[in-house]
Amino acid sequence: MNNSATTRRISKIAIEYNGNDKGTAECIYSNNLLSTTPEERFEEMKIVAERNPNVKKWALTGYISPPREIGDRLPNEELKELALKSLKDVGLTENNQVVLDVHNSTKQKHIHFIVNRIDVYGKCTVKSANIGKRFGESVRNVCKEMNLKTDVEIGKEKKQQMLKVLQNCLKVSRNFDDLVDYMRRCGYRVTLSQNVKEGISGIRIVRLKDINDHTQRQYHPGYKLSEITSKLKIKDIKEILNRNAENHQSAIFSQSNPQTNEIKHPEKSALREIESAMKEMLKPSYTPAADDELLRKRKRRR
Repeated sequence: MNNSATTRRISKIAIEYNGNDKGTAECIYSNNLLSTTPEERFEEMKIVAERNPNVKKWALTGYISPPREIGDRLPNEELKELALKSLKDVGLTENNQVVLDVHNSTKQKHIHFIVNRIDVYGKCTVKSANIGKRFGESVRNVCKEMNLKTDVEIGKEKKQQMLKVLQNCLKVSRNFDDLVDYMRRCGYRVTLSQNVKEGISGIRIVRLKDINDHTQRQYHPGYKLSEITSKLKIKDIKEILNRNAENHQSAIFSQSNPQTNEIKHPEKSALREIESAMKEMLKPSYTPAADDELLRKRKRRR
């Protein structure tokens, strides 16, 4: 599952954003907070954070975003369990303030969290070192515990499927425009990158249903060709497309020249020879004798 965690100093705007989501956000859990409005919650958290003035970035913020096929079926209670267990692995305790909000306005249901790293006794329980990496590992471990696919497993499956579709589309494409069009028909968007020296220098592939037009975050969804496979390079794709284009031109020329067609397609004459041989094999090997024919006539008379 996609996830993110970072330490920072927040304002009430962060709490407002998590608790709004275009009016569709749902607060499914809070701890050590008496108020319900973003302004009041921010003031509560700030008061506790000031008990440890040495920690400037006193908030841990982030999200967990299951893929759509999982998130649509995942109840809020299980999403809350996933978030809390993952946060506890990186230092969350019962003495920390925390707010969990579920967002549903985008294509993918996901959960946002804000944690006060400073507990009510003034102790910093969530260390900042490698927090993004540690949180990601924690989410993967909890996913396995809950029998949910991890972000690594999901990514691996997506890449395998992308490669399979790409290879099939390459069989019928004669140029990059064809490739982009065939991939789109199969449910994928192909973005081409190019430079002056090499022309097309790379591609990025993403499933159309994974594209989130509503998100405000600027990121590059999908995978680069080098992330999908190490066995297929952009130069290999160019060679395949050029070969397909040449074969197509040869086929057109052959169709306009019957004699050339026989030369270019020897398999056709081979098929005719096989068909002739099969006909010969299917012919009856026993020819009725005259006596046999006379015997059948006598039987019919009886």
